[in-house]
Amino acid sequence: MELRQLEYFIQICKSGSFTKAKEELGVTQPTLSQQMRVLEDEYNIQLFDRVSRGVEVTEAGKILLNKGNAIMHLLEEARYEINGRNNKSRETISIGCCPAELEYLAPYFMRFHQKYPNILLKIIDAEDVENKVLEQRIDIGITAYPISDASVISTYLYRQEMALLIHSEHPLAERSSIPFRSLKQMNSIMFREQNKSLIDMYCFSCGFTLKSIIETSSTSVLIHGVRQGLGAALIPTSLLESLWDDSLRIVKLEGHIPCWDISLVYLNSVTMRPTARIFIQEMDSYVREVEVNLLCSGN
Repeated sequence: MELRQLEYFIQICKSGSFTKAKEELGVTQPTLSQQMRVLEDEYNIQLFDRVSRGVEVTEAGKILLNKGNAIMHLLEEARYEINGRNNKSRETISIGCCPAELEYLAPYFMRFHQKYPNILLKIIDAEDVENKVLEQRIDIGITAYPISDASVISTYLYRQEMALLIHSEHPLAERSSIPFRSLKQMNSIMFREQNKSLIDMYCFSCGFTLKSIIETSSTSVLIHGVRQGLGAALIPTSLLESLWDDSLRIVKLEGHIPCWDISLVYLNSVTMRPTARIFIQEMDSYVREVEVNLLCSGN
């Protein structure tokens, strides 16, 4: 099999017809058909079924498509790494991330930079990441919101649960856990927008509204407010270890615990840059590695 044949095959699968594929590839339809016959003869399989609107990939063809895409992605990565050795100019990946996740993901961003120093990460506080991805204002988004547009791919990363962070002199400081409903009469400090809207939904389902005195997109402002005794803060449990000090206490929630899934989102595009693909693959590997370490430590 020649690489050219694989490229032709993948484009036909994407286009859904030989006519559209030949226009994208800039070749004649007889050339396209002849190359696919050569490919089918080599593997002794049928790659396409003829349908009224064009062609559909056979089950055997789907296997070749899956492996073929993997081959093309590897070639893109190899091309990028080779070019990177010859060209020291930096490429940029723009990441839109909900503020509550920035603290947790900071070690990943640092590790990625150490591994790929010629890739500049532009990390932006962003709530409406789906719209920013659709408008191509960012390459990749990290969000807790469900995705509604079919042109945006959403990949599950991890689940976040919330716990209560309070001052050491708070009346609940000696409690290890409290029911979620106990927050009803409590002054709270919380992340604005995404986290707040999700927490408000949980409170509504329990029949009350949480009273917030400060809403912020800054982790440091949120923690400072708790240290000053202004109120309690609902924070992701992933942040607990990095925030611990003698002035703070952590109280777990019982029963109806707010939680949501964090996803990595990006535009479904055949022209995605290799650098963005590398980031997505590295992010998935990092999250799985953290999960394994947590399981091994018994947390």
